[in-house]
Amino acid sequence: MKKIILTIATCFALTFCAEAQTQRIATVNMRVVFDGYFKTKQADTEIKKRASEFDVEGKKYQDEYKKLTEEYNQTLARVDDPTITTEVKAQRKKDAEDKMMEIKKLETAVTQFERSARTALSEQQKRLRDNIMKDILDLIAKRAKSEKYNKVIDSGAETADRSPVLLYTDGEDDLTDDILKLLNANAPVEIIKEMEETPVGAEIK
Repeated sequence: MKKIILTIATCFALTFCAEAQTQRIATVNMRVVFDGYFKTKQADTEIKKRASEFDVEGKKYQDEYKKLTEEYNQTLARVDDPTITTEVKAQRKKDAEDKMMEIKKLETAVTQFERSARTALSEQQKRLRDNIMKDILDLIAKRAKSEKYNKVIDSGAETADRSPVLLYTDGEDDLTDDILKLLNANAPVEIIKEMEETPVGAEIK
């Protein structure tokens, strides 16, 4: 029985080794490719522009809030004027309450705006990232099939504790530079120049 088990185990080991020898494995550093792709730079610029537009709109809300708060404080201060009649005091108190209502409504509007802005930016960011990743993965798959690679491994991937997933590679079948050149083959010259001067940040990741 032990001889049979040993024979089966040996067969499995030999089969695995034979398959491993026939496998062609390439590597691509996805982080380098992603950051170096000109469309990532374009998306990064687009996201920053949209965020800037939201900042301008948010500044308007802040200015309006400041204005209403100052008006409320001024109106409230006039309520305790000892020289005014009871009727005037009651009216000023009502004016202060009305101003506070305006402030509360504005606070609600600001909260809704900020939530909407964050959602819009997040959705746009995800959409752009998904499109970029599709371009990259489609090209890698095409290259892998044409070069008869069985697998392509991300050489820049890390585990949850930030240890490298790929522990060793001799770099012989690394496709990073080739993939990046193909992706940027039709990139606008001004975009490439801008990327050299200002690398892509973390906003689009």
